[in-house]
Amino acid sequence: MQTTNKTLMFSVFSGTFYELSEFDVDKMDIGQLPLKKKPSSNCSKCYGRGYIGKDLQTCGYLLCSCMRKVIDYNIINKNHGNQISIS
Repeated sequence: MQTTNKTLMFSVFSGTFYELSEFDVDKMDIGQLPLKKKPSSNCSKCYGRGYIGKDLQTCGYLLCSCMRKVIDYNIINKNHGNQISIS
């Protein structure tokens, strides 16, 4: 049986963390963020949830500043050719 490496992902639209095979990461849409690790549970803003609230107009979760430290920008740049800017 062949084992595959898993990548931790965060969905901006559902606010959940999940694991995905590294072969499927390049097929994900723009609302799915690859992570190096989970955010720290001692964050004073989000307490490890990764978001601080929900935008009712776009139905997306607002990322906490601690998430910017754990997003894997190498995977994003490799898969989307520097077209994405996360501010």
